[in-house]
Amino acid sequence: MHSLCEFRIEEEYAHLLFRPDQGKRLGDDIRKITLSTDDPRFQEVGRLDRELSRSKNRAFFYGWDIEYRYSPAELESAALFHLQITAAFEPPGELCGTVYDESQVCAHCGVGRRQVSELILDLRKAPKTRHIARTIADDEWIVSQRLAELMMDANLTGFALRPVRHKARYKDGPVDLKQVPSGRKLLRQAKKGGVTTDSWEFWVWLNRPAQKDLWNRAVDEHAELLAEKARRQAKPVPVWYQLVVTANPVPMVAPTLAGIDPFNDDADGEYRCPLGHVLGLNLLSEISVARDSWDESNVACTSNMVGVRRGVLVPRPMLLISPRFYRLLRDEKIKGYNCDVAYLV
Repeated sequence: MHSLCEFRIEEEYAHLLFRPDQGKRLGDDIRKITLSTDDPRFQEVGRLDRELSRSKNRAFFYGWDIEYRYSPAELESAALFHLQITAAFEPPGELCGTVYDESQVCAHCGVGRRQVSELILDLRKAPKTRHIARTIADDEWIVSQRLAELMMDANLTGFALRPVRHKARYKDGPVDLKQVPSGRKLLRQAKKGGVTTDSWEFWVWLNRPAQKDLWNRAVDEHAELLAEKARRQAKPVPVWYQLVVTANPVPMVAPTLAGIDPFNDDADGEYRCPLGHVLGLNLLSEISVARDSWDESNVACTSNMVGVRRGVLVPRPMLLISPRFYRLLRDEKIKGYNCDVAYLV
């Protein structure tokens, strides 16, 4: 494994460490610089940042991102992967009508909110060229119809997929299949095929091409029933599902590191929960989890989290996937994610 760190360096001070032709200018004030973490200049970035903070109350860098690069052999031998959803959009569910129960949240870190309604999002804002995405709240994860079918057909474990409701217009709301002829026919076909209507598999089945025509007719019939003629003429909203992890959560353990930035491990514990719910503001290393806590599900998440409760932002668990799921994402050219190796210890 080889690790790199991308920095957003303050252009006014970039000359203290870099030549004018090094990196890429982002406007007039910021320069993007990527360094290997074993480059001597990497530690110098931290030293200069501390020095400028003390002497001028200024920063040497304003943004950073660590990237891990693996050999084919390292990827092939990995027992677990950390799935990072890179495609993000807003607004989050909280601003679209999704209801959360916060009566049991931790007084120290804000962890513990519980979703008590279906996930409601403005799906027009979801990335159109990606198959997996998240809202800026960081704990609301969605997958496309294509990826949902792949996950279902591969018999992956450790998750459920629940329909996401579009919040923008009433005509995009739920359809009561029992009230219209085409809907009742769909229910009969599902029952005949052994698909129970109260399972998440039913919704993936419902949106397959084989059921699409009948489903569209049911939507039209329901629109007529509600005197919503305009509903039949509108551009359809894309189908997405909420990824809900059902596997037992696994704890992140040492040598996993979390802190404020690569040079500040938050020694004062400003962003750490004293009850252990939150490890820190940002993840600073690859993830290690307790081997005996993983039930070998294809999808899991960590019991402890990273982040901060601030406005619509919430601390987030880390998503973990098996090698079989990783290979499916890779081979099917799924878009919207990155994967790092995770370790069982």
